Amino acid sequence: MLLLKGKEKSELLKEKYRELRTQHFGDEKKFVAVLFFGKSNPSQVYVNLKKKYAKEIWFNCLIFGQWEVWFEKEYPDLVDFQKREYSDKNEVIELVKILNNDERCVWIICQLPLTEELKPYQIEICNAITPLKDMDWLWDKLQEWAFEWKIEFLPATPQAVISLWNAYNLWDFEWKIISVIWQSDIVWRPISRYLQLKWAKIHTFDIRNTPEEIMDQTKKSDVIISCTWALHLINNRFVNEEKNQILIDVGYGFLDGKSTGDVDFEKVKDKVYAISPVPGWVGPMTVASLFGNIFTIWWQKDIIEDLAEN
Repeated sequence: MLLLKGKEKSELLKEKYRELRTQHFGDEKKFVAVLFFGKSNPSQVYVNLKKKYAKEIWFNCLIFGQWEVWFEKEYPDLVDFQKREYSDKNEVIELVKILNNDERCVWIICQLPLTEELKPYQIEICNAITPLKDMDWLWDKLQEWAFEWKIEFLPATPQAVISLWNAYNLWDFEWKIISVIWQSDIVWRPISRYLQLKWAKIHTFDIRNTPEEIMDQTKKSDVIISCTWALHLINNRFVNEEKNQILIDVGYGFLDGKSTGDVDFEKVKDKVYAISPVPGWVGPMTVASLFGNIFTIWWQKDIIEDLAEN
């Protein structure tokens, strides 16, 4: 059984990103802005990973909504905004507009899920972020342009799956049968479209399908990609007996105090050809892909500005 470890592969990208950061931004005090409201433990894990990765490729990381002030001297004008709690939609959009116009800010992360007070306004908040700073693929038009191939862009999680796949030189996707089990459009739509362009045969299911409906197809699949955050949804009943399948687990959460994913790792690890463990791949590779998107957007900024104006 081959373990697909994202941490090791993500480390290899850091030197490349440091070079690109120096090449494009020099010694300017550029920062990444994280809008993080509420107290979600899984979200806190991802925010911590982003802070750490930003520092290691020489970007500052400012957190808004958690009363964290680590760069008071560098950005004194933003301290008051960092100390707010943001339970009101208008306050959040005001903050987004300020960051949109701040040349020091290269990326605005709206950490999901939002709090219950802000969830009804998620689309409005996400669409307030300028596409030039939306590395998370949250802006509707950015998704539309990518699907129409007007720009080259994949959101971080699908890009992480593809990057991990390529890093291990796994099979060509052509004519492979792939099951994608999903809950979020941001994950399944772009990855399904990418795989279809590679001539894969895609079967998609959402969290509302019954386990029986899903496992009937996954047993026939070469690859299973699960991105539901329904912990331990996938177990030995979902795989075949040939030990020739690849299982990509994009879920994340906590069960009995331990971090885990969609896949019940212990029940399937000896029944597949390759598997991505959680924790160990999805967090590091997704974070690395997010920061890579800073440069993907930067290289296409003239195209994106033209599209936004029309």
